[in-house]
Amino acid sequence: MNKIDMDPPSDKVLSAIIKSVATLLSAGIACYVTLKVVTLLDPNHERKKEAKKRMEELKSFLKLKPREELNEHELRLATQIVLPESGVDMEDIGGCADLLAQIEDDVIFPLLIQASNITIPSAYYGPPKGILLHGPPGCGKTLIARAIAKKAKANFLNFDISILNDMWYGETSKLTKALFTLCQKIQPCIVFIDEIDSVLRFRSRNDHEATAVMKTQFMALWDGFAQSVNSVIIIGATNRPEDLDSAVLRRLPFRLNVPKPDVIKREEILKVLLKNENIIDDFDYKKVATSTDGMSGSDLKEIVRHACLAKYRDVAKNLVERNDGQLVNNINISHDDIILSAQHFVENGKNLKRKSNQ
Repeated sequence: MNKIDMDPPSDKVLSAIIKSVATLLSAGIACYVTLKVVTLLDPNHERKKEAKKRMEELKSFLKLKPREELNEHELRLATQIVLPESGVDMEDIGGCADLLAQIEDDVIFPLLIQASNITIPSAYYGPPKGILLHGPPGCGKTLIARAIAKKAKANFLNFDISILNDMWYGETSKLTKALFTLCQKIQPCIVFIDEIDSVLRFRSRNDHEATAVMKTQFMALWDGFAQSVNSVIIIGATNRPEDLDSAVLRRLPFRLNVPKPDVIKREEILKVLLKNENIIDDFDYKKVATSTDGMSGSDLKEIVRHACLAKYRDVAKNLVERNDGQLVNNINISHDDIILSAQHFVENGKNLKRKSNQ
């Protein structure tokens, strides 16, 4: 056989090959660096990592159908899911007995019937698709929503609606859609939107284009849910119901006022707050309730907390200094301790008003 003589590549060819390889390497490095920079610039990068970690924890509890996965946007929202067993017991909500009884009849039992596949011979027997809890701040609207979820054995999605205002183009639309597709996958589900008036208030010509599009899409998807047989209820909470868009109010037909507690209800709330505390034998709940006129449930919780801090302050300090882990049982809270705490609370509120008016 004749040997084929091959000339060594010329300098020009070698130079061209080296340039090509260098160009490819540079392009690869540039792409890698660009991808890393964009990832770091994404304000949702950490949230996405957190969502994936949380999803692994929730996967076994959410009872997703076989081969059913959550997409990237559903994962972000899934971090806000609270499982039924982590909810609030109705017995832990004081001063709302009548309200809770109505909720059991009109919301919880229909949801449980629906989940158990029992057929009721009526087209109208079922839970409302939307609930509006309105009333002053600190009166238990969030607690009531969580108690509904636990009693109905439903997942609870404490939805921060501001998450829909994403800076990246198109993300708002994807997240809005993801809210409803996620709820469909994890039903029965309660979606709780606190301060719903902050985003879904009256629509006007002054609305930003992205906000207007988000509201329109949210309403359209909400309508689709309302007309289906999904076991999903949206609960909105507000202390300014008059600011809500009329279209939102139409989608929240079951409306409950959660007012500030009167003296009888304040007494009931105090009994719930103090049921596991060390109190004196002749603790006068009525005296404390009478001395806390105008206070909400969260106000009462705060004055009880402050009274306990004051009562245990010296003992706790000594125990910490001595590194003593013994249990303190010989200190009891009295009604006078709570009343004194309430007086300080009121005085601090007056001082705050004076400073804000200066």
